Amino acid sequence: MIAVGTRGSKLSIAQTMFALEKLRESVAFEHTVRVFSSPGDRDLETPIEQAAADFFTKDLDDAIRSGEIDCAIHSAKDLAYPLPDDLDWVWLPWREDPRDALVRLCNAHSAPKTIGTSSARRAAWMEKKFPGALAKPVRGAIDARLEQLAAGKFDAIVMALAGLNRLGADMARFHVEPIPLEELPPPEGQGILALVWKKGNGFFEELRWRFVKAVRFVSGGTGDAGNITVRGARDIEEADTVIADALAPQQNGAQNGKWIYAGKRCGRHSHAQSEITQMICDEARKGKRVARLKGGDATVYGRLAEETDALEELRLPFAVRPGVGAHSTAAAATGMLLTRRGEAAGFKVSTPRSSANAINEVAYMDAGGDGGTVVLDAGGLREEIKRRSAADDRPGVRFTGPCEKHRWAKNGLLRGMRVLVTASEDVQESVRLKVEDYGGTAVAMPLVKLQTVKCAIDVRGYDAIVFASPAAARCFFEAWSGDVRTLPLVWTCGRGTARALASRGIYADIVPEEASSEGLVASLPANLAGMRILRIASDKSTKTITDAMRMRGAAVDEKIIYTNTPISYNITPVFDAVHFASSSAVDAFLRNWPATLLAGKRIFAQGKPVLATLEKNTLEGEIL
Repeated sequence: MIAVGTRGSKLSIAQTMFALEKLRESVAFEHTVRVFSSPGDRDLETPIEQAAADFFTKDLDDAIRSGEIDCAIHSAKDLAYPLPDDLDWVWLPWREDPRDALVRLCNAHSAPKTIGTSSARRAAWMEKKFPGALAKPVRGAIDARLEQLAAGKFDAIVMALAGLNRLGADMARFHVEPIPLEELPPPEGQGILALVWKKGNGFFEELRWRFVKAVRFVSGGTGDAGNITVRGARDIEEADTVIADALAPQQNGAQNGKWIYAGKRCGRHSHAQSEITQMICDEARKGKRVARLKGGDATVYGRLAEETDALEELRLPFAVRPGVGAHSTAAAATGMLLTRRGEAAGFKVSTPRSSANAINEVAYMDAGGDGGTVVLDAGGLREEIKRRSAADDRPGVRFTGPCEKHRWAKNGLLRGMRVLVTASEDVQESVRLKVEDYGGTAVAMPLVKLQTVKCAIDVRGYDAIVFASPAAARCFFEAWSGDVRTLPLVWTCGRGTARALASRGIYADIVPEEASSEGLVASLPANLAGMRILRIASDKSTKTITDAMRMRGAAVDEKIIYTNTPISYNITPVFDAVHFASSSAVDAFLRNWPATLLAGKRIFAQGKPVLATLEKNTLEGEIL
């Protein structure tokens, strides 16, 4: 039984019940809810800018510390940053509109003269938007603020749109005007909920794995921006936040808001190391995909251990990318090679800046013997062993020295698992990204090939067109060469398909949060009577979407524009888990290998139709 704390306002209770409902969709647990107040609820006079950082959380924080409750649910913007070291947290992914809104009575037509605000940020906007108007402080729960407006204490009030939406207040008497983000930028956490618990609680740490993404430590290379690896460049492109060192080459994204400079030069530090480490942990706990960009090879003199140790302490997942070190760049540029047959069998790397005396030794092309640890590289999968026979001729590198005892922690929903990704090439990258976010390693092995069928396509007369996958979008534009401005409403099955369309300048009108046929069906209007809809399909598409639209009154035409062909392999893959994005991938797997190959493996499915196919074959799967 989990004891959950919340503040006593109607909004806080509504937010807490909503969050608990969503959390229980991921993990089944029983709970009780306890209500607390906070200094901010009891003190309605102190300006928020002058209040303590824990003004709205102190009583709940103390209750977590004392064991009265196991966790608390807050508006993320109410948390103190950084939180005290004895508390841990995560931002939850179910987010509301972050904008502020100007709220007035419906019969108000003139410019407001008295406006209620609860922050200097909103007051500054008001002074610019309504010169001469009087800003008056307004505090208290949302319903209490609305009653003050209705009673004539204010002509208007500025408040968060998220609270109005979540509370579901009776707004019949009020006119709500959202304020554009560029006019009034909100605090970063506005519209977001946060879960807080006592540091070290394993239940909540593992629950958090579902909502965070693995931090990528990217080695930027030295000497030239092109010396970064392909994988590293991809990590930067996919990141929400890039935290970059001084020696790191400025890669794509340097000019946008996601790039944070954290460089350190001798005597000139933009941030202390402790601040950088805190920033990495906090950005990860906000659910952002973080790329920590370092110069050279991050495993050599990169202060890497301090940052990964902090993530390990919080049980947050991460991945470390190899890179091109300064010693390799210097050798390649000058001809002073690090090894040369008959002259130098190896090289030593050290620095006068370290107080440590011990040296790690690395032996390439190791061929047996005892002592140290050998890491084998077989087809891109690294296997660690203590001993090996002289007859074992696989590539190996032997490590000996003080750092041999250290190993990266395996955290995340997939805990370092090798996950066989069977999806077609069109969605390989999106599944690979999710596997890595959850702390796993993707093993790419497409089991189906999707090929465009030459056919005539006419979109005239349709009210909407449905794309159920990135492949459907790709094949449609390979077969159709019309003017995109003639397209009707565009409906998709998820953000991956929406991105594929956006790359062609087409922006979808429906993009469900859940990337599946069920997600699209749940997002469709309840009444489609009178609409003509074109469904882009393959020769093996299910009828789930089409049947649902017809049940709601639409006339639906299915246009098969691509074929789904299984791929055969003559090798047996090595994996700990498998992901199936489609029923056809399940069928193709069972054509290639016996079902017994899945014994003891975790099986992940993308959507309920894939789960049904697994069950039909007496296999047990789960949604990733």
